[in-house]
Amino acid sequence: MPNEFSGEMIDIAAKDGGSFKAYCSKPASGSGPALVMIQEIFGITDWIKEIADQFAAQGYLVVAPDMFWRFDPGFVANPAVEEEFQKAFGYLGVIDHDKAVEDVDAALTAAKAMPECNGKGAVTGFCMGGTLVYLSAARLDLDAAIAYYGTQIHEYLEEGKNVTCPMLFHMGEDDDTFSVEDRNKIHAALIGKENVSIHMYDAGHAFANSHNPSHHVPDAAAAAHERTFKLLDSLK
Repeated sequence: MPNEFSGEMIDIAAKDGGSFKAYCSKPASGSGPALVMIQEIFGITDWIKEIADQFAAQGYLVVAPDMFWRFDPGFVANPAVEEEFQKAFGYLGVIDHDKAVEDVDAALTAAKAMPECNGKGAVTGFCMGGTLVYLSAARLDLDAAIAYYGTQIHEYLEEGKNVTCPMLFHMGEDDDTFSVEDRNKIHAALIGKENVSIHMYDAGHAFANSHNPSHHVPDAAAAAHERTFKLLDSLK
């Protein structure tokens, strides 16, 4: 059966030894900024591959690494299956955020070395990936960062002062994965930084995931992606 996706799985060397898989989708022609796309807790799902392809079609070189490779390589969960959902949710407490940022750095290094990269590098991600985008923006040398509804950003607000690249936060007004109090802490810590923009949408958590019909909000997703593309296009 032919692959329905335009990208392919590649191997990336980890900074501390070993290697991990990543889904790589390249722009159809020319070159563009490298974009590391960080998964939700469900792994490199068909949706991650699909949206990586959609972003690549906009002219970006997209690499989506397996963020759980250190303890369950190749893990993919269907959120509609309760047992799989609970296993994925449990991995939020297993992943080492420091090592995960190192892996993002390794993925970005690999992507920037590809001929399809124009030398610029950015990071985006969803849910758990949104938190890792924020930490990557604080710790790595990025040209841009875009976090979609990160679930643990409020636990790392002291690192906000280190975010110097242009950064977008896409958040749902009705996101119930953290409290309104924690959301307000994020706003208080980051609103006013001239390089940071926070956008709120009439939606809940995971509103960009078109494979999750109970959460997907097409209008919110489209508006968020339009802002994301505008920022990333500035790197072309």
